[in-house]
Amino acid sequence: MLHSSNEHQLPNSTEGRKIATLPSRQQQVASSFNHDSKNTKMKSAIISSKRDDSVYDIDVKSYRYLSTTSHHKFVPLSINSSSKGEVSFYDIDYIANGRKMKCKCPNICPSFLKEKPAKQILYGLSGNFKTGMHAIMGSTGCGKSSLLDILANRKDRHGLSGQIFVDGSPAPSSFKYMVGYVVQDDIISETLTIRENLMFSANIRLPRDVSHVERVERVIKVISDLGLESCADTTVGTEFIRGVSGGERKRACIGMELILARKIFFLDEPTTGLDAATARKVMKCLSNLAKQGRTIIFSIHQPRYSIFKLFDTVTLLSEGEMLYHGQAKNLLNYFSQQGYSCEPHDNPADFVIDVLIDAQERPGALENLRLAYEKSSMHQHVMKLRKQQFIDVNLQIRTSRKSAKPTISLWNEFYYICLRTLKNTFRNPSLILSQIVVSIILGLLVGLVFFDLKKTTDPGVQNRLGVIFVIVVTQIFSTLTALEPLIKERALFIHENASGYYRTITFFCAKFLCDILLIRVIVSILFSLIVYFMTGLERDIGKFGVFLITIFMASLFGSSMCLLVAATVRLFSVAVIIVILNFLIVMLFSGYLIALKSIFSWLSWLQWVSAFRYATNMLTMSEFRNIDFCLVNSTNICPLPGSQVLHNVGLDYTTNWDLWKNFFGLSMMTVGLFLLAY
Repeated sequence: MLHSSNEHQLPNSTEGRKIATLPSRQQQVASSFNHDSKNTKMKSAIISSKRDDSVYDIDVKSYRYLSTTSHHKFVPLSINSSSKGEVSFYDIDYIANGRKMKCKCPNICPSFLKEKPAKQILYGLSGNFKTGMHAIMGSTGCGKSSLLDILANRKDRHGLSGQIFVDGSPAPSSFKYMVGYVVQDDIISETLTIRENLMFSANIRLPRDVSHVERVERVIKVISDLGLESCADTTVGTEFIRGVSGGERKRACIGMELILARKIFFLDEPTTGLDAATARKVMKCLSNLAKQGRTIIFSIHQPRYSIFKLFDTVTLLSEGEMLYHGQAKNLLNYFSQQGYSCEPHDNPADFVIDVLIDAQERPGALENLRLAYEKSSMHQHVMKLRKQQFIDVNLQIRTSRKSAKPTISLWNEFYYICLRTLKNTFRNPSLILSQIVVSIILGLLVGLVFFDLKKTTDPGVQNRLGVIFVIVVTQIFSTLTALEPLIKERALFIHENASGYYRTITFFCAKFLCDILLIRVIVSILFSLIVYFMTGLERDIGKFGVFLITIFMASLFGSSMCLLVAATVRLFSVAVIIVILNFLIVMLFSGYLIALKSIFSWLSWLQWVSAFRYATNMLTMSEFRNIDFCLVNSTNICPLPGSQVLHNVGLDYTTNWDLWKNFFGLSMMTVGLFLLAY
């Protein structure tokens, strides 16, 4: 329940204002924070006295590893005394880019083509974060995630202005690679165990001079710090594989960043989707990390009171403006001075969100809260820091699209990604099992329908032409089963690539070699063995080789199209429509459904980009060369040679180049799509 008195008065004006007295709930909050602070100091002293190696170094370039025993005991990285993990930001403005009108008929054009004006998301935000737990709170759409991304240097620079300092110096262009960042969605390889995921992070991100034993010890230490010992060897889990709980999954994502012992951590809504007990466990884990000397900055919506007590500072945003930036224990007292009192049994987090929502609905209330904060001692302290650190008024936030400096060789990076990709391929039923089953079912179905084709003029010729077209269509369209896994892995790639795990080229090559190429080889061989011999196509080793190669290349073309669409479209439903539409277009220009000479000249060029045309031409030429078709009732009278059939369908086979130029065209189409996807 909210109480406000004279909300239209300026906050600092004491005349005509009644300042609410501190209720018992505020005393409880302040008391609990003081108590926690004392306990923290005592625990920190005990921890530091027991183990001097319980903390980690932020400076990636200066890792220190010591072998103190004959067993190569791993000594965790110690915090660099010169690094304070302090993040300061001043005058942050962010304007989301608009969209110009792309339609000349605004009354009838769809919404995504209409003009979209630019919108300002953040207004002149300034603040300072030191070691501890720092919560960014506010109602939905207030700019929490945008501020978090800006501080972590993950926003595009367009529409962005202001200054960011780290330990008193301007944030370097590589700042996003120097911090840990955990996104809201738990993005982690789902078919691997927690230990395997952490080991992958250690192998691919730690410097090359770190031994394997030290990497293993680092993983064990992270598992222990996050309380994941009981589930370390459990698969994370997919919709087909039962795995770890939501809280364990979230902690595993934190562990992926903890491997590098970052001094500064950013987390976007770390409790989203978790129950109350699990959310507290995750936040308690983060609190323990903060006590080891880290700066933990996170956005959060409405935490329960037991979680709220863990916060050192709270930053409140409303409609992109800052209304509070100070100690969490002083939050209720501050709002009491503004005329808003919290009921004794209300959750402080719920209370302040209610205040913000209420202020948005009442004219002038939000502006009063903004002015009150600007005149508060908290804001004045930030402005004082700003004067000390301010270098250039026109200095823009430095952003960079460069990749992180590689810590291991290109070959080792490729090797570790290949290992993970192979595990993911064989453990994920939707990746390989479903495609094998689909290939077998389609092969049996085609084989039964076109079983034991005869070498007769009627219906032998027609059936052979029909089965060739059906084979190409089924093989290309069956690659749609790979689309959903590719879209899911897109999010994993974007996150890991943005965090500097690996180069794009190594991920792409490993994905192609150990996933797409491997699966296409398996399904192509299975399908070819079933269909070729059930349908009774020519028993010739050379022709079977051409058949197998063509089936493989057609399947690879379909996979390359799926990869390209998955790289550009996030939604599976939209991606399916786009892929099917592309397949249908190139199928129409294959020459099997309509004579290409009868097509409009301005459309006829599409035949040269039709993979269906190249594949069907290749199979048709291979099957009908050196074969004669006889009359139904006689095997001696064979008036129709295969070369005549080829001539009738517009194909001439005089040299081997006539056959293999189709293979060249199909290969160029496939390679082109892969390069576009890259």
